[in-house]
Amino acid sequence: MALRGLVERLSSREPSVRLHAVEKLERLGGREAAGALVLVLGDRDPGVRNRAAEALATVGAEAVDPLHEYLRNWDEPLYPELSRLLGRLRSPRSIELLAGHVADRDPETRAATAEALGRIGSPEALPALLELLRDLVARVRSAAAGALGTIGDSRAVEPLLDELADDDPAMRIAACQALGAIGDARSTVPLTRLAGEDPNPDVRTAAEAAVRRVSTRDTGPLLRQLASERAAERIAAMNALLDRGRAAVMPLRDLIRHQNPMVRAAAVEILGAIGDPAAIDSLAVAGRDLDDRVALGAAGALGRIRHPRCSDLLAELLEHDNPSVAGAAANGLERLGEDALDALVRLLGSQRAETRIRVTDVLGRLRHKGSCRRLVAGLRDPTPWVRVVSCQALGEIGEGQAVPELIRALGDRDTLVRAMAAEALGKLADYRATMPLIERLKDGNDIVRVNALRALGTIGNPVVRPYLEAELDSPNPELQVAAIEGLVSLRAADLLPRLSRLARPWPMSRAPRAARDAARRAVDRLGAIALETGEKPPAGG
Repeated sequence: MALRGLVERLSSREPSVRLHAVEKLERLGGREAAGALVLVLGDRDPGVRNRAAEALATVGAEAVDPLHEYLRNWDEPLYPELSRLLGRLRSPRSIELLAGHVADRDPETRAATAEALGRIGSPEALPALLELLRDLVARVRSAAAGALGTIGDSRAVEPLLDELADDDPAMRIAACQALGAIGDARSTVPLTRLAGEDPNPDVRTAAEAAVRRVSTRDTGPLLRQLASERAAERIAAMNALLDRGRAAVMPLRDLIRHQNPMVRAAAVEILGAIGDPAAIDSLAVAGRDLDDRVALGAAGALGRIRHPRCSDLLAELLEHDNPSVAGAAANGLERLGEDALDALVRLLGSQRAETRIRVTDVLGRLRHKGSCRRLVAGLRDPTPWVRVVSCQALGEIGEGQAVPELIRALGDRDTLVRAMAAEALGKLADYRATMPLIERLKDGNDIVRVNALRALGTIGNPVVRPYLEAELDSPNPELQVAAIEGLVSLRAADLLPRLSRLARPWPMSRAPRAARDAARRAVDRLGAIALETGEKPPAGG
């Protein structure tokens, strides 16, 4: 059918006739067909005008001039298909028209306007899109964010960062995607925080992807440098990545599965130094790495991140077969302090004696009085080393409720347990331990006797003075030193003459050097005590 006949049909009262004419004009194509199609963009029937917009988009570039001539005096609101048409034609001439309709009443039209401006892709659309980014309707704001990401102008970064706090998850996702597309380093830290803390998993995923896009541009060469065979280059790359801080977290996380264990270990070390909770999941994977260097680094890294999840992960590593990894986990749990208590207490019931030993040691280092009851139970553990470490831990905690069980441990069949029980009782300085410790002075093992003697001196019950004096002539220098130190604790200034003789240089004093040195220190301290109290020091022999 000739063009003239189609144009006449566009004036028909029947929508179906007009619609059929639009379809024929679409197939005809060209400037003349476009000139006819624009005439029905204002058709009273939505189906006809929307189909005309689609037809013009099919015609393409030849429709631009007729369309803009027709819209030059357009004074009606736009409608979604018309805005989309302007976007599909991608003519910068459409920006001014679209920008003039950012306040149109229909939110779907405003959203389509934002999308159209994004498809045109010119920075000239920035002011209009920033206005749409402040729209009251989330769908419009999301479309504006997407358009800003497509344009990629860094001037949109700060407004988009503000949208990361939007109440609507879809808007936060759109802002993340836009920031990732723009790739400005300013967005790295806020996106990283969102990736680790947002309550919505889809938002966290979008934020993580965005951070990866942004940071990889900046850190890509440095990440490759971590695999260098030259140590100087690796160290330089590590320092540079550390300077990037949270901006480097996401790309470093990707390296946790790198085929080179040296690269994995370096990535773990840097993540630990940065200390961002967003790295926890990746560090958990590294803790199970078959290469102990990587697992060791993961244990150290988790111990530097103050987050509740780290305690459970470190507790798992406390059971690692490699003592170095387990030791690093223990140090990390100690740094976490009270946050680690629940995880540690659960492990006290482990079937592995090595684990119970490590847990008990950490609890002792934490000096948490609330764990005393559980540690007292460790004094009856079938494994001697668990009982030994339980004694040490209870001594560090210093809680009086442990005294009766520690006294019972003085009779343990294991020598080291008895020695550590004596040492712990000395730290608790409880008079109740006096007589049991005096009994241990008859023990067949020198270590037990030495620790018992030291404990008695520390407790400071004057009744033990004869026992301490009796050991001044002991052939065992450790017993002599313990006796001397105990007498100083008892402020036995009247023994200054005897101690002075013991402190004389060899051969005037035949005592071992350790005993002479201890006696010399005792003379100084007891002399000072005598002067403080106004007593006249006894004359030396």
